[in-house]
Amino acid sequence: MQRKFWAGLLFLSLVLNSFIFSGPPLSAATSFPDTSSHWAKDYIQQLSSSNYLSGYPDGTFKPDRDMSKAEFITVLTLCLGVEASDKTTVNYKDTGKHWALGRINEAVKRGILIPAEDPDGLRPDESIKRSQAAAMLVRALGKPADNGTLPFNDRATVEKSMYRGYIKTAYDLGLISGFPDGNFEPFRNMTRAQVCTVMSKFLAARGISTPVTPPSSSVTGNINTLALGERLFNLQTTPIYIKINFTDLRISSIVAAGSSVLINGNQKLELESTSDNPDLIINNNRYAIRRYSLSGNKLVAYPGCRKFNRISPGTYTYNSDYIKLYINSVNSERYLSDLEIVDEYTVKLGEKNYNLSQDKVTIQLDKDFYDIKRVIMGDSDTSPQLSKTDPVVFEGLSMSDILAIFTGTSTLNLQSSNRIDFIIDGKRYTMSQVKLDAKGNFTVNSKNYPSTNVIMIIDGTQYKINHIDINNSKFIFYCDAGSTHEWVIINNEYHNPDDVRILWDGGVYELNEVITVKRNILRIKGRQYDLDSSFKVRFDNKVYDIDRIDYDASLQATVIETGKTSTGYLASQPQKFVFFKGSRKLQEGANNVTIYVNYTWVDFNQILIVDPSRLTYKNSNYDLIGSRIKIDRIEYKIVDSSWHGLNQVLDLYLEET
Repeated sequence: MQRKFWAGLLFLSLVLNSFIFSGPPLSAATSFPDTSSHWAKDYIQQLSSSNYLSGYPDGTFKPDRDMSKAEFITVLTLCLGVEASDKTTVNYKDTGKHWALGRINEAVKRGILIPAEDPDGLRPDESIKRSQAAAMLVRALGKPADNGTLPFNDRATVEKSMYRGYIKTAYDLGLISGFPDGNFEPFRNMTRAQVCTVMSKFLAARGISTPVTPPSSSVTGNINTLALGERLFNLQTTPIYIKINFTDLRISSIVAAGSSVLINGNQKLELESTSDNPDLIINNNRYAIRRYSLSGNKLVAYPGCRKFNRISPGTYTYNSDYIKLYINSVNSERYLSDLEIVDEYTVKLGEKNYNLSQDKVTIQLDKDFYDIKRVIMGDSDTSPQLSKTDPVVFEGLSMSDILAIFTGTSTLNLQSSNRIDFIIDGKRYTMSQVKLDAKGNFTVNSKNYPSTNVIMIIDGTQYKINHIDINNSKFIFYCDAGSTHEWVIINNEYHNPDDVRILWDGGVYELNEVITVKRNILRIKGRQYDLDSSFKVRFDNKVYDIDRIDYDASLQATVIETGKTSTGYLASQPQKFVFFKGSRKLQEGANNVTIYVNYTWVDFNQILIVDPSRLTYKNSNYDLIGSRIKIDRIEYKIVDSSWHGLNQVLDLYLEET
């Protein structure tokens, strides 16, 4: 199937269905007679005034009418700002003559719709389900599904949906929320008003919308009492705070204002919200709040869990927001305030529970480290029972922090070693720039790396780390004897040579096919060439001009400095290939894939993609669709392709020959 390769942002399309999306654009001042008192009127106004959708010919909007899949897809692609350019391809057996065919094809092209998920047809005129909407919104943003624990009371029902991971991501992104009773109801139809609400949030996620202020009712009044569970607290006699970012705001007054309350006259607190609610602090007990609501003259807080607020293990008091937290001696960017208290001996971090009598849960106070052995929970205070322990994180390392370095069965002489560096995720770091935890993990730029992914360079010699032990707060490194690793250094970053290609004269060459004779002089196929503008380098799926190329014998590395990104040399390449046989995914990535082109089998990485239907090899173009490929020695034919522009993934659909 031929599809046009697209890039960039296209113009907004207004060629829409004659009922739902017809008529002249509505101005920002236009309102619908049936939405003036509707809860979603501001969201409807925003979407309609921006011409993403309009009302019916009779001037009404019908906000509580269900929206169809086709209508939802149309609004979503309009919010992406793209045109429906392909109005002939038929991806579903029931969309060939549908008014929204172009929009449906655009959604397929962008990976928002996946035809393999609906082998019996799209059913475009059926109502859009909440689960389906969540999946489309997340895919449109190029975000992955999250199969973590679902935060809904009806999680058993949500688990039955094929889109459960997308529901979790959509919820976490704030695109679509649950109902006040804590349920999500994945198979419930969405109304036009509800779609306006989620589309407004979708536009906000893309950074192109104006925030909408939810409507308020006319109820107002002063509140003097806060209810937490069955306990009542008077604002005048009990110190009560809400957590605004990292600030504790003492509550002195609460005034009701419809769907929200004002704290101290200027801090707005939304009612009935099931996300992003500020923590509540009463005395020295801190609570995560699932929902705030009003009941008579009381502000009711529904607690989700208890947390640590401030702790005073000695003469000093520490704020939990700034106390580093470590689980089982592994470094992380977590803090004591992230820890949820389940009971006296159980705490929770993220989705996992930890038993304080079995797991090592450690905090850092200044330069000292303490294990939490128990949680002491009182009416006015929550505090940890602490036991001092050995350090679990070390930073600002020096040679004196290393006890020994083993290479095979030999030990390096540390007295004669002058410098130790580490190559981590393609970059070189000195000892003082890394952190090491007691489990042997490295941390740079707030990200952890296991020691097996790190190369140690000692006075210019490379060693692959197998594992790290710690003895009396000093490290013992175990490395391969005489290990080497070939690199290509591009703009001071280390890359695997297998991921880098030299482009020249219509050919694609691996680095072992290009010999750097000396600075800016290359040998290819036995002939020598001076570096000029015809040479390009491809890495990270982009093509760059080469400003300088050399070989560093001490590092055993080709060194390349690049200039600007090349825009005229097939610069935009897929970041990933995904191969499908029918609806079954065969593999991700082009490893062990060959393609038959120009009467020979070549590595798939030797070709360049012109568009989803064509490729180029040695300066000649060929059809991608219909090409023969082999994956693990099994031969297939490429019968279709699908380009996902937001995340630059090309899906290839195969038939076994």
